[in-house]
Amino acid sequence: MKKIFFSYLLVTFFAICKSEAQVTGETKGWPSVERYAFISSCINTAKENMTEDSARFYCYCMQEKIEIKYPTIEQAGTITKEDMSTPEWQKEIEVCLGGFWGTAEREAFMSNCISSAKKGELTEEKSKNYCECMLYKIEIRFPDPLEAGELTTEKLATPEWKKIIQGCLDF
Repeated sequence: MKKIFFSYLLVTFFAICKSEAQVTGETKGWPSVERYAFISSCINTAKENMTEDSARFYCYCMQEKIEIKYPTIEQAGTITKEDMSTPEWQKEIEVCLGGFWGTAEREAFMSNCISSAKKGELTEEKSKNYCECMLYKIEIRFPDPLEAGELTTEKLATPEWKKIIQGCLDF
């Protein structure tokens, strides 16, 4: 039942995006505004059937997977309910329904991250967007929240993490 609901959710969202897609100067991937619109809409709908932190993980996960397969928002707008019902997509949906951290770990991360980001002169909204993005990226790379605690300033200075951080700041 949840799989069907989430397939329908995504197809409905893409129908809306297809009709409202904006032409921008960005040439690679979805424009930030489209990513944000997808994730916000997805979270608002998904949290009717799961906790908000689980909905957040699910939506970030699905957005990333869909953007890889459909690199432009116009391409993503062509997704149908039948596409999302294929075994390939059902497997991807199942993966995204998982997540690794518990609510307490996610809430602690978000609270600390938002507080730090605001001290770094980001607005409340920008801090929240950045921290949601980083939470997903870190949770994927560190399924055990204790391992995430080993993420040092030195590791965050690597080219890989700089790219991840910048991607979340650009979100």
